[in-house]
Amino acid sequence: MRKEKKEYLNQYLLQETKINRIRKMTNINPELKSRYKAELNKALELRVKIEKQINAVDGGVLSELLSQKYIFGKTLEDISVILNYSTRHIERLHIKALDSFQM
Repeated sequence: MRKEKKEYLNQYLLQETKINRIRKMTNINPELKSRYKAELNKALELRVKIEKQINAVDGGVLSELLSQKYIFGKTLEDISVILNYSTRHIERLHIKALDSFQM
């Protein structure tokens, strides 16, 4: 189940790439703007949904850890410095956060 949650959360950063691509495509093909707008809205809605789900975990350290990892793309080592915990403790908290995350 954790694997599925990680894959789902990783969709956040993928949507950012998709949004940038869609915006470029809209500039290249303005006549397809309505089609691209639907795709863009879908990507933005998924990002907002993931942000809300992350904030619902605990609104504290676990949510911040998930935000740093899946929204900002930080490594667990980077997050350990940001949150001032050992890397090993961040690894344990990451497991706890994933277990608490509701899809």
